[in-house]
Amino acid sequence: MVVVLTKFPIKKEFKEDFEKRSKERFGEHGISKMEGFLGMKILSGKSFPSMPENNNVLIITYWKDMESFLNYTNSEAFKKAHENPPPEEWFAGPPTVEIYEVIKEI
Repeated sequence: MVVVLTKFPIKKEFKEDFEKRSKERFGEHGISKMEGFLGMKILSGKSFPSMPENNNVLIITYWKDMESFLNYTNSEAFKKAHENPPPEEWFAGPPTVEIYEVIKEI
């Protein structure tokens, strides 16, 4: 299994707007019909008193294998999902993407 983590650093004043948009739009353009797609989670960063403020939003997708994920990145569903992005001023920095392979699951 491959896990893709996309991290969006969001400015505090736009976090609620980004979360609303994420809940309404992310995953609505055909990703769930892609071969090898296993699921998606959207996580909202929470802060802990002794740690820096966490205004990140994470999108985690789960794929059968790397080939399935790569097929998605070349699909119409991917193109549609990335049309009309949120306003640039919402972001505190560029989004980052990390890909992991599950080597143990309990």
